[in-house]
Amino acid sequence: MSLVILLGLITLAVVVFQTVSFRRLCAHVERELSFVPAGPNPQVAVILPCKGLDPGFEDNVVRLMQQDYQADGKPAFEVIFAVAGADDPAYPVLSRIVEESGNVRAQLVVAGKSEKRAQKINNQLAALEKVSDDASVLVFVDSDVIARPDFLTYLVARLGESGIGATTGYRFYVPYKGDGASLIRSLWNRMSAWELVNPSYSFAWGGAMAIKRDTFAEAGIAKAWDRSADDDLALTTAVKALGLKVHFQPQCLVASHGDGTLPEIIEWTNRQLILTKVYYPKLWRRAIARATVMAVWLIAVVFAGAKAASSGSLVDQAALSLGLCLLPAELWFIVRAQSLWSKVLADRQDEIAGSLWRFCLAIPLAHLALPWMTLYSIVTNRIQWRGVTYELRSPTETVVV
Repeated sequence: MSLVILLGLITLAVVVFQTVSFRRLCAHVERELSFVPAGPNPQVAVILPCKGLDPGFEDNVVRLMQQDYQADGKPAFEVIFAVAGADDPAYPVLSRIVEESGNVRAQLVVAGKSEKRAQKINNQLAALEKVSDDASVLVFVDSDVIARPDFLTYLVARLGESGIGATTGYRFYVPYKGDGASLIRSLWNRMSAWELVNPSYSFAWGGAMAIKRDTFAEAGIAKAWDRSADDDLALTTAVKALGLKVHFQPQCLVASHGDGTLPEIIEWTNRQLILTKVYYPKLWRRAIARATVMAVWLIAVVFAGAKAASSGSLVDQAALSLGLCLLPAELWFIVRAQSLWSKVLADRQDEIAGSLWRFCLAIPLAHLALPWMTLYSIVTNRIQWRGVTYELRSPTETVVV
């Protein structure tokens, strides 16, 4: 009977938790999709740290340079690219783009290599030194962001509102191959997006985040980054320490290439969790609690299934049935969420719809893998990032291994 109670309580708790979270997400997205920025547009400095050539790199950068973001009939933004060295494969591509930038102010900075912070942050800090005096807003983006023409307009529009310290978009991984590893990453990432609208756990995403220049200075973010391995979560905690919010802007959700090998995706998941553990422990503890509950659920379901098969007991069969009720509930959430994301990414509807059945089939695989991938972050603070190994000893101490 205790197994019946355990699985019944877990299933009920998870369904209630997901219902509350999903309703909050839907309400936020629907409200924001009706929002129309009114202007005027402040001057923006866009900082893009680069390393290597991601799929679609040049096209993504060109889209960024062609943003429809103006003031007084002229582009109201500058773009500052930063690489570690002139030997980076991105350097010649960026040099040509800067030369052909036309009316958009653009420059390319060589930051040099760092042994005390993540290379991405080293590039960002070097770019910050080149920001023009008239820029009042800082925007940080990644090279894999596929920006719609009004991306900048929406990303900075809410910064003038009281209580908002930073605004953010988010990535949306599209698993083109549809293999198990890529589907697991995409599912994990989509569930993480639900926290973006939770006031207690919201966070900025480094691929698309904006902050007023004076807020950046007041929060001491440059100092926080000095020996850091993470940009967005360090910015998040600094902004929240001022009593300000991080606001998710759904129009700045960006589709990203989500394919990868199993080792690559395990490395990616491990990196996200350990960065969260060090720089946003409150959110990490929430992830660990959820993973623990799901690990207990999985063990209990397997145990109930084994007992039901061997004994034929109605009690064991009832326990198994209660536990497995979670799967159709999660299937319903996936279908509903798929519809929601299709509204936001209207130009990628075919790609999103085409992967729906694969996500449905991947639910059991996610339950087998994700709890243990999450719980692994308890035992290590070492990450791999673009070929470099970092040991995260504290939020203010990072060692390149």
